[in-house]
Amino acid sequence: MKNSSFIAILFMIGFFTIGCKNSKGDPAPTDIATPANPTDITSGNSTNPSSNTGGTGTANNCGNTTANVSKGDSVCFNTQILPFFVSNCATSGCHDAKTRADGYEFTSYAKIVQKGITAGNPSKSKLYTVMIKTDVDRMPPAPSQALSKVQADMIAKWITQGAKNVDCAVVVDTQNVTFSKTIMPLLSTNCLGCHKTGSISGGINLENYTNVKIYIDNKRLFGAINNLTGYSPMPPIGKLTDCQLAVVKKWIDAGAKND
Repeated sequence: MKNSSFIAILFMIGFFTIGCKNSKGDPAPTDIATPANPTDITSGNSTNPSSNTGGTGTANNCGNTTANVSKGDSVCFNTQILPFFVSNCATSGCHDAKTRADGYEFTSYAKIVQKGITAGNPSKSKLYTVMIKTDVDRMPPAPSQALSKVQADMIAKWITQGAKNVDCAVVVDTQNVTFSKTIMPLLSTNCLGCHKTGSISGGINLENYTNVKIYIDNKRLFGAINNLTGYSPMPPIGKLTDCQLAVVKKWIDAGAKND
C-alpha cells in the first residue's frame, strides 16, 4: 500500500450492473510495456470466460442482459475488492508477488485472505484496522490519501459478510458511452492505482483525458487491454470482459472524444 493513494472503487456503481456467482483467484500483476513488435488494433473477439456476451462486435446486448443479476447485498470480490487491492496495494515494491512487503501479497483472493483478515470481524482484521488509522502507521502512509468513509465501509462490509470470494458478472451500458461516465470510471477501477502521479508504473500516467489520449493514439492502451501480440496484458487482475472492451472500442471509433 506504500506510495499509492486509494481510489474510489465505488466509481463503478451507476455505470455497471453487477450479478454474482462463485469463482477462483486471479493472476499477479504486470506492467504495460512498449511492444517489441507493435501490433495494430483490431476489432477481434475476446475469449474471456467471465464475459456475458459474444465478441466485441455484438456488444449491444451487454447493457440489456438479465443473466446473473445480483439479488442481494453481497459485496463482489472480483469487481469491488480485488481491483482495489491490486491497483492500490499490489504495486511494485509494495505488496506484489515479488516484494511482499511485511509478508503481505495482494494479487489474488487466496493471498488477500491468507493474512490479516478475520472473516466476519473487521475490528479484528489487521488489513482493515491499519487502513483506518490516523497516525503514522496508517496505510497507505502519508502523503498518500487515506481511505474515504465509503471505501472503508466497503472493505468492512466485505469482511463482515465473511470475506467471501464472490465473483460478479459485469453488465455494461454500451448505448451511452462517454469518457467521463464510461471510460474514466473503468480506468479508475482497473488501471489508475498503478498509473497515476506518484505511482507511474511503466512510466504510464492515465489519470486524465490528455494522458489517456496519448496511449489511445499510439495504440498501447487498447493493445494491452485486448492482450494483443506484442503488448503486456492489462489489467493485471485479468482481461476485461467483452462488454468492457466493446465500450472502449466504441469510444475510440467515435473519435475518442473528451465527453
